[in-house]
Amino acid sequence: MSKVPTPRKGNTSAAKPPRKAACAPDPVAYCGPTIPGKAVQFTTYSNGLSSPLLEAVQASPVLKALVVPLDQLPGVRRQLQARAGRYYTLYCKAQEIR
Repeated sequence: MSKVPTPRKGNTSAAKPPRKAACAPDPVAYCGPTIPGKAVQFTTYSNGLSSPLLEAVQASPVLKALVVPLDQLPGVRRQLQARAGRYYTLYCKAQEIR
């Protein structure tokens, strides 16, 4: 009887996906109305949200939806300027929350 070699743990031939550099969060922008003491409209965050804004976002799904990746920022600004679209509707709801 011949022995069949069994693969060892950690010795896989499948390629592993590359890791992100130190798990840094992707930059985002807050597109809602200015909330005194918490956030200013169109502020960008590259190392996570500020504590006051993070608390507000956790308390309100509307505010959370107004924190967008930077690549979406031009489209959101266009919607707000045109006063039409999903982000404008969210913006109006956020004004009621403030």
